[in-house]
Amino acid sequence: MMTPLNIRVFVDVVALMLGNTADGNVFMFDDSLWGGQDSGTAKLVSPVWPGQLVRWSLTPLDVQTMAWLTGVSFDGKAPPAARAPIPWTLHWQGYAPCWLTPGSRHSYRLTLATRSLTGRTISIAGPSLVFMPPPAGRPIPPRPSPVGATAQTAPMGG
Repeated sequence: MMTPLNIRVFVDVVALMLGNTADGNVFMFDDSLWGGQDSGTAKLVSPVWPGQLVRWSLTPLDVQTMAWLTGVSFDGKAPPAARAPIPWTLHWQGYAPCWLTPGSRHSYRLTLATRSLTGRTISIAGPSLVFMPPPAGRPIPPRPSPVGATAQTAPMGG
């Protein structure tokens, strides 16, 4: 069984609502066995295996100004929803396609909604996934992952 990749996204919602850039206001980390490049920035590059489950978790840094993760889109294409999105969630997940070329890099955009469903939408562009082949002749080692509710599960890519 392949271990999921967990990506934690910490966001200074107030700074983004004031029009500041994601640089210095969005902090992303993953739990990849190889570790992501540019960890702690909005330009995180996370290694992922084809077919691996990827989970994003959002944590607003100001508890009085909420934001909700409403989706993840890749290379300008939103993946098809497995079901209607729940707009007040802090989690999103999807599977990396199995047909991707090793070494290929796919940028993505996180979409956040603030305040209410009719509130402002914020897009965070810059992070990406880089696809790696599983280790030859070795199973992918299991690692514990956080348990939590998910809003949506969909295949990723395009």
